[in-house]
Amino acid sequence: MVIRFSSFGDIILSFPLLKKLREKFPGSEMHFLTKKNYAEIVSLNRDVNKVIYPDGSLAETRKAIGNENYDLIIDIHKNFRSLFISAFNAKKIRRYYKENFKKFLLVNIKLNFFREIIPVYKKYLLSINEFLNDDDLDFTISELNFGKDRILEEDYIVISPASRHFTKTYPAEKFIEFIIGLKDKRVILVGDNSTNDKKICDYIESKCKNILNLCGKLDMNELANVIYYSDYVICNDSAIMHLSEALGKRVVALFGSTVKEFGFFPQLMESKVFEVDNLKCIPCTHIGRESCPKGHFRCMEEIQLIIDN
Repeated sequence: MVIRFSSFGDIILSFPLLKKLREKFPGSEMHFLTKKNYAEIVSLNRDVNKVIYPDGSLAETRKAIGNENYDLIIDIHKNFRSLFISAFNAKKIRRYYKENFKKFLLVNIKLNFFREIIPVYKKYLLSINEFLNDDDLDFTISELNFGKDRILEEDYIVISPASRHFTKTYPAEKFIEFIIGLKDKRVILVGDNSTNDKKICDYIESKCKNILNLCGKLDMNELANVIYYSDYVICNDSAIMHLSEALGKRVVALFGSTVKEFGFFPQLMESKVFEVDNLKCIPCTHIGRESCPKGHFRCMEEIQLIIDN
């Protein structure tokens, strides 16, 4: 069993681990423990036989997990809940290595002790390093379960302009400037059903032509389909970036307050990151902030999004 309660992006980044586990243990029964609202995401992955989510107290969940008699539990969340639920509940338990103290020093004191930048997907794989060879640590795309009949017949690019945090969100006005410059290129806007995502997408739609705004209108199966058949995807440092690459899709990612040292960055050779170099206030957070602590938001405002199609 693999444990990862949240969030969307972190769960998507577990897919190379799931794929490798299936390769190494082809006849195994593989379960995934997550929060109920992320079960749909996990269900995209054909390597998972059963999605489990806590239904009751921690003690009840721990007892239910214990009754499964797992041979191996892989805890890639590593918080109090996952530690409590998994402890002594399998023949083997493996956990991934968090680097929270290094993140703290880099964010708050600007001391960088990341001698090697290890992507999160690889950190997850390293939790089962005893079963792997060196070439097993390479990034792999995933064969996901979604309808392969095209929802949209035309050629298009996907833009996911929103993020949960302000400092990880490229300004809507700059997206509008970019889209207007595309002229005849069809743009599909995607996002979740939150007020924030819909507000940003609605505003961009109101200022641009040749837009199809599907924000909040797609389930996970449909979202995967729309991304899969796009020419490429433009997004912030967000879950859409990870889902797109899991589908083998080229990503253009916009990085503001966060940095590659945290492990969340594109892995495909054809993908690209836009960011402002040599800005001393970066990173100001390892997750995201609701406002720029310096008041200027240069990390996003100074990015010029120019793409050679």
